[in-house]
Amino acid sequence: MTPTVITPSGPGAMEAGLVLDEEGQRFVVLTFKEPAGEPLLVTFTVPIFQNYVEHLVRTAKAANEEANWGIPG
Repeated sequence: MTPTVITPSGPGAMEAGLVLDEEGQRFVVLTFKEPAGEPLLVTFTVPIFQNYVEHLVRTAKAANEEANWGIPG
């Protein structure tokens, strides 16, 4: 599978919302918008999204440390 790379930029480039499906299950929807592209929607169950946010917080903190940066490969 080829990875999808998105580079949102500008106001409204990323949005989050909460939705219920037909059975009442709860989802968090993240919408990413590229300047000249179609929006990309990613849905998460609430527990998965909460874990994802915790991971993002750890990654954001790590981004402040120069030693954590490198070139993949």
